[in-house]
Amino acid sequence: MLYNLYFISLIIAFLICLYTYKQLDRNFRWFRWYLPFVICVEVASMRGLLIINHTNSWCNNNISLMEFILFTYLITSFNEEALYKKKVYIFAGIIILISLIDMIFIQGIWRLNTIALILQELFVLTLICIYYYNLLKEAREHLVLLKHPPFLAATGLLFYFLSNSAYYSCYSYMAYKNNYHFLILAQTIPGLSNLLLNSLLISAFLCFPKIKKSAAFSQY
Repeated sequence: MLYNLYFISLIIAFLICLYTYKQLDRNFRWFRWYLPFVICVEVASMRGLLIINHTNSWCNNNISLMEFILFTYLITSFNEEALYKKKVYIFAGIIILISLIDMIFIQGIWRLNTIALILQELFVLTLICIYYYNLLKEAREHLVLLKHPPFLAATGLLFYFLSNSAYYSCYSYMAYKNNYHFLILAQTIPGLSNLLLNSLLISAFLCFPKIKKSAAFSQY
């Protein structure tokens, strides 16, 4: 049931993204290509097309690395300071290198790379905390956070990466040991975190036309 709600929210997010595409900030426009890609991956996963060598972990590892790159870019784009962006991209590059080493030499392609995944998630969570700190420090009286697309997107990513970090922290010592309780986590955490992310992305997309309209109205 939860997975079905997540999948429906994913399709709605894609449709809303298409509808508001011309009003979206350029840092959000890549969602037009990312969301249909995720939909295709989910459909392929449901049909068992991603299982190779009795596992689909290879796919999860690569998609998580792609998401790390895209979401790092998104969060970093909220800060206009060039030196900050340079530092973030240097550290992100190091984490990508570590992730590739983990995938090839440590945990392998066919096992879920929990070391790399947790490292990626902690890094993005750190970026989100820095964004919140700067937002509060520079907050303006007229800024309504629940109508501010970067805040909504960052909050969705906060729930997403917090949930996934908890999920993958349990994975190594629960899933591979066939712990029954992990099945409950596997059926709940990913679907709920993705549902929250999609819901807040939808809200963020819908805010852009209102912002554009308000900006145009204020010129008169």
